[in-house]
Amino acid sequence: MPKQAGEEIALFRYSLIRPLLDEEIEGAVFSARLKAIAESHHEHPSGKRRKVSRRTVSRWIDAYRREGFSGLFPKERSDIGQPRALAGDILDIAEKLKREAPKRSSGQIAAIIEKTKGISVSERTVRRHLARRGATTGELIGGSRRSYVRFERERPNELWIGDALHGPHLADPKNPERKRKTHLFCFIDDHARLVPHGEFFYDETLPRLERTLRVAMEKRGLPSAIYVDNGAVFVSNQFDRICARLGIKRILATPGEPAGRGKIERFFRTVRSQFLVEVQTEGVATLAELNSSFIAWLEVVYHNRVHSETEETPLERFTSDFTPKVADPASLAQAFLWEEERLVSKTACLSLEGNRYEVDSHLVGRKVNLRFDPFDLSRIEVFYRDKSFGQAKPFTLKRSAHSKARKDEEEAPPLKSGIDYLKALRDEHVASLAQEIPYRKATENDKEKR
Repeated sequence: MPKQAGEEIALFRYSLIRPLLDEEIEGAVFSARLKAIAESHHEHPSGKRRKVSRRTVSRWIDAYRREGFSGLFPKERSDIGQPRALAGDILDIAEKLKREAPKRSSGQIAAIIEKTKGISVSERTVRRHLARRGATTGELIGGSRRSYVRFERERPNELWIGDALHGPHLADPKNPERKRKTHLFCFIDDHARLVPHGEFFYDETLPRLERTLRVAMEKRGLPSAIYVDNGAVFVSNQFDRICARLGIKRILATPGEPAGRGKIERFFRTVRSQFLVEVQTEGVATLAELNSSFIAWLEVVYHNRVHSETEETPLERFTSDFTPKVADPASLAQAFLWEEERLVSKTACLSLEGNRYEVDSHLVGRKVNLRFDPFDLSRIEVFYRDKSFGQAKPFTLKRSAHSKARKDEEEAPPLKSGIDYLKALRDEHVASLAQEIPYRKATENDKEKR
C-alpha cells in the first residue's frame, strides 16, 4: 500500500480511538464510548461509511499504546486501487437531491447516490460541494438562525482554538516601494483565554502554522485537543500527523457553524482595536518590529488585564493550580518532521528538492520514506518498512531548506545585550598602544647606546 494511503487509514483509526486513550476514563465511561463508536457509521478514507467492531477498536488501541502512531498503519498488503474521481454530473445530482428536499442530510444524499447510481461518494465531499453551491439547509430553508449554548473547558490546555488573521501591510524588504500583507497565526486557550503564541508572517503557508504551534507548545505545554477551521493548512496530512504523534485530538469546525471559534474571533477584535490601531498610528515598519511589539503587548497588557467574561486575567486563570504536560524536546522535534517518499536509484542515490543523497546500498530499487526538518535538508533520516537505515549522506546539496519552507526575507533580529565585545577589545588595544614604549623607537635608542 502506498505510504500516503496507509497514513490516511492510520489517521482515520487514530480519530476513532482518541476519545478512548485518556488514562483517567473509568470502566463504565470507556465501555459506553466504545459501544457508541462500534454502533456508529464512520467515514472511511475509501469514501465509504463503515462500522468498526469493538474488537477491532480495542486492537487499534493496543497497537497505538504499544507502537505509537506507526502501530495504526495497515499491514502490508496488495494495493486495492485508488478511488475514482467523481464526475460532475454526480455532484449535480447531489445538488438536485438537496434542493428537492432541503432537510436531506449529506450522508443521506451520499447513500441515495450509492444506491441508485452505484457510485460511492463521501459525506464530506457532498457537504463541501453543497456549501460551494449555496445549497446548505440553512441557505435553502432560511428562517431563524440556530442558537448556540456558550461553553468552556474546565481546565487549561484541554482545548486550544487556532485561526489566522489578516494583518497590516508592510514595506517589502526586497522592494521598499512595494507593500506586502502580513498574516497572524494564533492559538488561544479555551479555558483561560491565554494566547500560548501568536506570530505575524508574510504568507499563510503550513510552515508558518507549524512554527506557531511548536513555539506555543514550548511555551505552554501540550493541549489535549485543537479546534480549527477547514482552511487548507489545518486539514493537511502534515498537521494531522503532528497531532497524531503527540496524542492531540484535532477537531474540525463544522462548515456554516462558526460558534466554536467565538473566543478567538473575540480575541482578534481585541487585537484590531487595541494593538493594530497603535501599529497604524505609530507606523511600525518591519516584520521584526511588528512581532516584537505584538509579543510585548500580549505579555504585558492582554495577559494581565481582567477578562470581561472570566473576571480573571488570562495569566492568573492559566497558571492557577495547573501544571502543563510538557513534551521533551526530542519528541517535539520528531513530531514536526516532514515526510516524503523517494525511489532509490541503481547507484544507491535519491533526490530531494534538487539535492542528491547517498543511502544504504541494500535499499537500491526500493521506495523509502524520508523524514526531515524542512528548514535543514542537510540531515535526512531514511526509513524502509518503518525501520531506520540511518542518515542519508549529502552528495550534492544545492538547497538548504525545502521550497515550501522558505524563510521570510526578513528574520527577527537577535536580542541585543548592549555589549559590543569586539569594540571593547579594540578600545583596549588602542589604549595599550598609547601607554607602551614604541618598539621601533626603543630599538633605535639601544643602538645609539651601543
